[in-house]
Amino acid sequence: MKKQFVTPIGEALYPHLHEPDYKFNSDGVYQTRLLLPEADYESLKAQYDAYYTEAYADACDNAGKKLKESDSTPFREGEEGLYIMAKQVAEKNTRSSGLIKFSIKAVNAQGKLIKMPRVGSGSKLRLALEPNAWTVNGKFGVSLRLRSVQIIELVEYGQKDSVFDTVEGGFSGGEEFTNELTDETTQSKEDGDFSF
Repeated sequence: MKKQFVTPIGEALYPHLHEPDYKFNSDGVYQTRLLLPEADYESLKAQYDAYYTEAYADACDNAGKKLKESDSTPFREGEEGLYIMAKQVAEKNTRSSGLIKFSIKAVNAQGKLIKMPRVGSGSKLRLALEPNAWTVNGKFGVSLRLRSVQIIELVEYGQKDSVFDTVEGGFSGGEEFTNELTDETTQSKEDGDFSF
C-alpha cells in the first residue's frame, strides 16, 4: 500500500466529491479545499515537507542532476484561512491501460463505507491523501491525490441555498422541489401550452 496522509477534521470548501468538476478539465476532477486550524495545518505540512524532501532527493538522484522545484503546493492560504487542496482526476486515458475511471470512497463517522452524498461547503471531513511525486520537463513537485473521505458532519450541497432558517414545530410536509419536468409538464409545453 502506498503512503497516505490522513488529515485532522477540517471544513470542506467548494467540494466536488459527489460528481466531478468539469470547469477547467474536460476529464473531470474530484476535489475539495479543506480548511484547518493553524496547529493541524502546520502538523500536516510538516509530514508533507518530510516526504517532499526525501522524494526530491530520490528524483534528483534518478535524474543525475538537481531538478527545478515547482512553485505549486497543496498547502495554501486564502481569505478563508489555511487550507489544503486535494484533487483526483475522474478519468485518464493511458497508453498501456486505455481509459481509467476513478472515484472517491466515502465512509461515515463510524467508518462504514457509504455511497458518496452531495457534500457541500461547511461539511466536517477527514481526508485520506496519497502524495504523488512528479517530474515534468525537469521540474519536480508533489501533489496530494484524494483517495477517500470520512464525513463527520454533513452539510448537503444546496442546503445553504435558502434564506430561511428552520422553524421548530412548523409545517414539514410538501413535495421536495426538483428542476426536473414531469411528463405532463413536458407534454403541455410541447403542445404550446405555456402559463406564466
